[in-house]
Amino acid sequence: MHRFNGRKQIVILGGGCGGVVAATQLGRKLGADHDVILIDRRADHVFMPAFLFLMTGDRQPQEICRSLSALKKRNVKVIQSEILDINPVAQEVSLPKEKISYDYLIVSLGLQTRPDLVSGFNEASLHPWEMESALRLRHALSEFRGGRVVVGVPLGLYRCPPAPYEAQWMLDGFFRQRGIRDRVQIHYFTRDPEPTGEAHDPVVWMDAESRRRKIDIHYEFVVRSIDPVKKQINGLYNYSLPYDLLVMVPPHRPAQVLLDCGLAEVETGIRVDYDTLQTKWENVFAIGDCADMPASKAGGVAHQEADVLAHNLAVEITGKGRPVDLWLHTI
Repeated sequence: MHRFNGRKQIVILGGGCGGVVAATQLGRKLGADHDVILIDRRADHVFMPAFLFLMTGDRQPQEICRSLSALKKRNVKVIQSEILDINPVAQEVSLPKEKISYDYLIVSLGLQTRPDLVSGFNEASLHPWEMESALRLRHALSEFRGGRVVVGVPLGLYRCPPAPYEAQWMLDGFFRQRGIRDRVQIHYFTRDPEPTGEAHDPVVWMDAESRRRKIDIHYEFVVRSIDPVKKQINGLYNYSLPYDLLVMVPPHRPAQVLLDCGLAEVETGIRVDYDTLQTKWENVFAIGDCADMPASKAGGVAHQEADVLAHNLAVEITGKGRPVDLWLHTI
């Protein structure tokens, strides 16, 4: 796209951790001379890591939401809208009421939860991976008087890999605080093998911490379906786990629009260059959970990627400064 006034239009899709950081940085660096636009279907940024605190009643929804309109003071235009299509050839994004053209596109649309991919999941599991479900789980926990609580993960990727361990430990603390931990059995299942290695390795440490809290762990358990009537999780090889309260992570996939338009060619997201975060399409970048990167699907990763990409785009557009390499700090 060629603009006679020299202004570039940078469009950011998604108002999660990565999108907000990218928009904030680019608005500060470029917003006076170029157009920075953020598009999200929500009016608010929702801080998803706090869903676990919604689960235990330590946070309220209004405490973990901030209006995206606050970005306007950073020279960012915010459009609240669903995204119908992304056309990297025509360099435009289709919304229900308009098409937005771009010179640079940053895709930060995260992952969608897909409970439908496990039979029985919707009827069985309450989980803190979406706000509404976290609130329903909080209510269920407030009425829980004892029994078997099972926390578990599906096949495939999901947001925030350490969070299922955090959920176990927070539930352990929650029941201790209520004085009923002796009446609750907490179990955890995962498709992963039992970890080995040095005690300071993160996965080994997390395993040890769960055992210290007297949480039973079932390794290499692959879920096939859930029977909400029998309250039973069915796995491969006829293994099964009973539950009274199920807190299972739903399967995740890239946002539907990314699958429909072809930007996401694999279930792990949009393929990117690991150093530049550029996709195979010119001036199209992907960050955060929707990028197919060998790193955790976590807000901290999205934040770091957004910082580096915003800096490098500002260097490219202004010709001032020097680009920096992406160097992620994560487990």
